[in-house]
Amino acid sequence: MKFGNFSNSWYRISLDTEQQIFYATSKQHPEQIASGITIDDAVRKLTVQTQHIDSFKGNSQDQTA
Repeated sequence: MKFGNFSNSWYRISLDTEQQIFYATSKQHPEQIASGITIDDAVRKLTVQTQHIDSFKGNSQDQTA
């Protein structure tokens, strides 16, 4: 079996085998983590979380300028 990085995705996926929950983690910001019962669900939640944080940062930068 060949192991390695075969994806250029902006996120990583892991599986908690005890709880059967997938976790999606941002590669650039590892503190951003979302979970779901499917990979798609976890990635979708992470996308929303990332967009929310990015828009919040953008709004706060606009107000300080």
